[in-house]
Amino acid sequence: MSLSNYAENEMLDWAFTDSSVTRPTAWYASLHTDDPGETGANEVVVGTDADYVRKSVTFSDASSGANGNEAAVTWTVDTASAGYTIRYVGIWDALTTGNFLAGGALYSAHAVSANSVVSFAIGDLVVSLD
Repeated sequence: MSLSNYAENEMLDWAFTDSSVTRPTAWYASLHTDDPGETGANEVVVGTDADYVRKSVTFSDASSGANGNEAAVTWTVDTASAGYTIRYVGIWDALTTGNFLAGGALYSAHAVSANSVVSFAIGDLVVSLD
């Protein structure tokens, strides 16, 4: 995953200025049908999946410039959904609205249908800096 402009600016301010930076206290994973870019665009919407919400996620301490999710993250697709294809995942600092922190493409697109399950195992969601 790559960091959003918002997250990059917060990190630069923290590292190189005496500006006050507010650290997130919670993180939420999101599913995206297309590239979220720098803003978190193309997130799955309730109109596409009535059961969709961002999911709480926690990350391990960083090692070698990367950290991953500490527990599995799972979504169940609504039974009435027409289905959709997930191509990206994102990380936010709030359950709704909030600031988009990072996003990245899945290794391969994942088509989901009504009543299916989308899950990322421990360590599948990795945020890294190089």
